[in-house]
Amino acid sequence: PIIAQSTSSIGGGIMSATTALILKQLQPDWKIVIYERLGAMAEESSNGWNNAGTGHAALCEPNYTPSKGDTIDASKAILVNEQWQLSRQYWGYLKEQGLIKDPKQFIDNTPHCTFAEGEDQLKWIRARYAVLSKHPLFKGMEYTEDYAKMKQWCPLMMEGRKPGDKIALTRSDVGTDVDFGALTKELGKAFLQKGGNLLLFHSVTGLKKEADGRWLLTI
Repeated sequence: PIIAQSTSSIGGGIMSATTALILKQLQPDWKIVIYERLGAMAEESSNGWNNAGTGHAALCEPNYTPSKGDTIDASKAILVNEQWQLSRQYWGYLKEQGLIKDPKQFIDNTPHCTFAEGEDQLKWIRARYAVLSKHPLFKGMEYTEDYAKMKQWCPLMMEGRKPGDKIALTRSDVGTDVDFGALTKELGKAFLQKGGNLLLFHSVTGLKKEADGRWLLTI
C-alpha cells in the first residue's frame, strides 16, 4: 500500500522553494509545507539586493578554478556549470508545464568577465583561459590584454588605469543575470498551484529526530 507522507521545508528561499516544488511534482500525494518566519518568500539571502545573481555558472568566478602547478584545476568549474545547465533545463520544463509564466522576469543575458592584475594573476588567468576555452561548456570565452578592448568591455573598471598596466580580462557572452528573489516567488506560486502549503510568519524553533527516524518540528 502507498501511505501518504508529510514533509516540511524550512525557510522561504530559493533552495526551499526548489526542493518543495520538485518533491510535490514527484510525490503529488504528499503533504508538503514551507514554513517562513517573515511575511514573504525570498526576503533574505535569495533577495535580489542580497544575491549577486551570476547563477554560479563558473564563467567568471575565480574560486572555481584554483591554480594547479603551471595550469589550473577546472573540475569544480565544469561541475558547477553542468549543474547550472540542469537548473536552466528545469526552469525551461516549468515554463513548458505552465508553472513559470515569463522567464524574462528573473533571467537575462549578461556577459561575465574575470579580471586579473599583476604577474601572478596574469599567469593564472592565461592558464584558466587555455583550459576553459577548450571545453564545450565554455565555448566562445574571449581573452584580452588589449587596453582598448578592456575599456570597451568594462569601461567603469578601466577608469584610472592606463595602457601598459599588467591587467587582463576574459569575457563570456553567454553569461546571465538571475534575480533569485523573483524566481523564488515564481517557484512558490508553482508550489501552491500543485497543492503545496506555504505558511508565512511561522518560525521553526525546535528540530528533533524521533526513535523511528522521523523528525519532530516545534513551530
